[in-house]
Amino acid sequence: MNTKYISSWESRQDMLRNDFEIFFHNDADSNGIAAHSHDFYELYCLLSGDVDILVDGRRYTPRPGSLLLIAPGELHRPEYPEPARPVERVVLWLNADFIRSLTGLLPRIRTTLLEGVRGRSLIMPDEETYTLLRGLLFSLLHEKELADADSAYLSRLVVTQLLIHLCRYLARTPEYGSLKAELRYQEVMRVYEYINDHLREEMSVAGLAERFFMDKNTLTRQFKRLIGVTPGDCIRRRRLEAARAMIQQGASMKQACAECGFSDYSAFYRAFRQVYGVSPSASAALREGMEGRGT
Repeated sequence: MNTKYISSWESRQDMLRNDFEIFFHNDADSNGIAAHSHDFYELYCLLSGDVDILVDGRRYTPRPGSLLLIAPGELHRPEYPEPARPVERVVLWLNADFIRSLTGLLPRIRTTLLEGVRGRSLIMPDEETYTLLRGLLFSLLHEKELADADSAYLSRLVVTQLLIHLCRYLARTPEYGSLKAELRYQEVMRVYEYINDHLREEMSVAGLAERFFMDKNTLTRQFKRLIGVTPGDCIRRRRLEAARAMIQQGASMKQACAECGFSDYSAFYRAFRQVYGVSPSASAALREGMEGRGT
């Protein structure tokens, strides 16, 4: 991603323009912000990092490939894991009156956005639609950075195009925001939370499917769609993250391996090196070197 588009996070939660505003952040500066609501729409596109978004009491865990659309009046706030790490995201604010001004030419916007999104925040488009929407968001960031005589006009065209594609997807997805989709999301999140809470225990995809009364293939497909990785990859990655944190806090490699659910040290070593590019001992040496420099 082009880092020249990154902007500093601001605590303000009101729009300065009467149409739209777009931001590209890569930080954890919004950690700890109180629950709040807007009188405008917010489209949240996560690019990388871990964060939960609470919207009117519902917890969502966005992943690259999904989006959140928060309607005016919905109480929401981000919730970061500890320790909070940078979260790369694009956020688009859309003035409600500006959206209404488009309904004469685009009547579908009324039923899919103005009347159809409250309580239905999570959007899980197909890969092609997501890539298209993300590209349009970066086109807006480009025009914001360029800011020449044509940028205002082009930006409105891009926003209109983005809304058309978004509404087109929502209109052809009958289960969007339905009870069925919500239940499926909650099922997957229960599995995700179980993985995080039981890293030291033996786990398998088949065992998780049996525990949560799901078909193994269905669990794998829905988990990858919502979380971005398969259950097996998630187990491995979360165990490695926990082991790396223990090593950086002074634990031995073998202790981290055993306490984070790895039964075989050689498999742990290979997986650690594959993900982080260094061995567990090199990671420990890096921590000791930083401590020696007083950082």
